[in-house]
Amino acid sequence: MNKKHSTTFEELKELALADPVARDAYDRAEEEWQLREVLLSAREKAKLTQTELAHRLGVAPSNINRIERTPLNSNIKTISKYLHACNAKFEIRLM
Repeated sequence: MNKKHSTTFEELKELALADPVARDAYDRAEEEWQLREVLLSAREKAKLTQTELAHRLGVAPSNINRIERTPLNSNIKTISKYLHACNAKFEIRLM
């Protein structure tokens, strides 16, 4: 006999995120996802490949891949150079 669970995904998520450690990890992952989306969007708008962007910045293409994969491991100066090379501007706001 197969019993279906009546717990929804949202209920499970709420339960899991009640733990402060899990909530912190979730929030950090969300921040990283948003920054990754900003970087990829800027590069795509500039119509640049990773290799072309790397050439503009004078770095190896693997560096661009690393920045896009784990942007929170990059410093603000690196992110700024990346966006500038894509002819994009950014603003920092406290929320």
